Amino acid sequence: MELDFAYVLSTTLTPITLISGVGLLLMTMSARYSHTTDRVRQLMKTLEMTADPCRKLRASVHLLFKRATLLRKAILLVVLSAASSGLLVLTCTVEAMFGTPLETLKQFFLLCAVGMIVFSTFYFALEVNISLKALELTLPPEDEKDPRSK
Repeated sequence: MELDFAYVLSTTLTPITLISGVGLLLMTMSARYSHTTDRVRQLMKTLEMTADPCRKLRASVHLLFKRATLLRKAILLVVLSAASSGLLVLTCTVEAMFGTPLETLKQFFLLCAVGMIVFSTFYFALEVNISLKALELTLPPEDEKDPRSK
């Protein structure tokens, strides 16, 4: 039996493209995670050096930790999505090489890959929402006048 390379390539092109897109998403999430954990460490040092830490500072650390937790979950799901896409490529290749119908397995891996991206995006959206709450902590109260408005 001869293996048709063009057929194998065409059947694996979609999951390979999915892996590429997931890689970009992973890079973005990793950068946010790294920034968040660095900021937690910074604030923890500030808390240790401050005799009487303010409530805002502790709240900021708490929100940053919550963000890091959500990002960790999102990153895990993205990595598992890439693994599912890789297994999909492998399944397509094995199917083409041996002529064994593996449609159910391919559908399962595709469903897993896309489903994990959806859940990862959900966690990412929650993290962005918390990021906005953390930003709100740094804003002055509304009743304070903006010095630029005078």
